[in-house]
Amino acid sequence: MRMRRQMPGSVMPGIGAYGPRYQAAGAQMNPRVLGFLGRALSLEYSAGQHYLAQAALAGQRGESAYVDGFHQLANEEFSHAAQLTQRLVALGALPSGSVLKPADPAMDIVEALETCRGREVELVNLYAQAAQYAANIGSGEDNELFARLHEEETRQLEQIGGWLMTCQQSGCPTNMMGGW
Repeated sequence: MRMRRQMPGSVMPGIGAYGPRYQAAGAQMNPRVLGFLGRALSLEYSAGQHYLAQAALAGQRGESAYVDGFHQLANEEFSHAAQLTQRLVALGALPSGSVLKPADPAMDIVEALETCRGREVELVNLYAQAAQYAANIGSGEDNELFARLHEEETRQLEQIGGWLMTCQQSGCPTNMMGGW
């Protein structure tokens, strides 16, 4: 195949082969912001997949009180992924395809919560970096999105940390009436 001058396209991940009508929008995209959006999208999908796996594992182990909590966490992560996708589209890009981290195995609820804490720490750190970068370049919309997601992930991290501390100090409750 020979390269023709009229062939649309870009080597930037997520942009794909757009025609001239999209080239103006593509010229305004910041590749680092796109990188943060793409990385966050992969981590959110990975976390959602992980929480669904933990829900299934908890059900198999008879820890049914935790299944709904893991489903709630998964739904929150997929909601974040939807927000990131909307921002990508608003910038004139599409998700370039995500490589998901595999779900981690857990033999009990404490181990499950520890693996979940690791996922949340990764997201909190990424959103802190992304919000700072967006603020530094004066990208208000991106800063707002990353800062809000940082806040939500920090809240999830604190919840998971609280549940883990409760389990380690006094044993894991069999019902989570005041929990998730």
